[in-house]
Amino acid sequence: MAALTPLLRGSLRGHPLATRFAEEVLRIHRRYAAEIVAQNRLCPHLKDIDTGFGRFVVVLDPAPDVEVAVEAVLSAETTVIHVVYPCARPSPSEFEKFSGKLREGLKKAIPSPPVMATFHPELTGDPGGAYRAIGLLRRAPDPFVQLIPEGLHQGGTVIASGGLNHNFGEARTPEVDNALSNYARIQGAPLERLIAGMAEIHRDRAASYAPFLAALGLPPIGLPSHLL
Repeated sequence: MAALTPLLRGSLRGHPLATRFAEEVLRIHRRYAAEIVAQNRLCPHLKDIDTGFGRFVVVLDPAPDVEVAVEAVLSAETTVIHVVYPCARPSPSEFEKFSGKLREGLKKAIPSPPVMATFHPELTGDPGGAYRAIGLLRRAPDPFVQLIPEGLHQGGTVIASGGLNHNFGEARTPEVDNALSNYARIQGAPLERLIAGMAEIHRDRAASYAPFLAALGLPPIGLPSHLL
């Protein structure tokens, strides 16, 4: 469990409740990883939740900042990193632009930059097809960027994916398209249960984060629009 101790960054990381808040963020994201990704076998590389996150970075800032993110990635000293923004709610397009700028910043700092994937509670997606479902499955509790080494992303779809949208890097098309195989396996009642499970995690997130956001002097962040 020591590897899962969140790395705190951001302008509010010195707040007396920052560590407790980061632990709550980790709890919520462990639910998403365990109950959505692992339970439904959406990522072939996620074998163990305790090690699958790599280094879990919680950035306590109202908005993402490229310099802060680059420093956090360089400080993580792991090959798999998740940089999470529990205090921020940029639109999906804004967060995609931030992720692109982050990748450019990492290209200047790292000889072989990692492959990146973005997750966001408001991503566009629906159950109507394999590729249309990708955004739906990536509606994580908070906006976050996942960084994994080149090569590990081959064959993944949700936690580690190559050749699909929301990715940055020189991703090669995998021999097996897990978007198609995942969709074939979970469509119908399993997908309905998965969507219901994600909604419950988002409700847990909204309730559990509220007192911390208030203590940090930040406005509450409610449920994603698709749950209102």
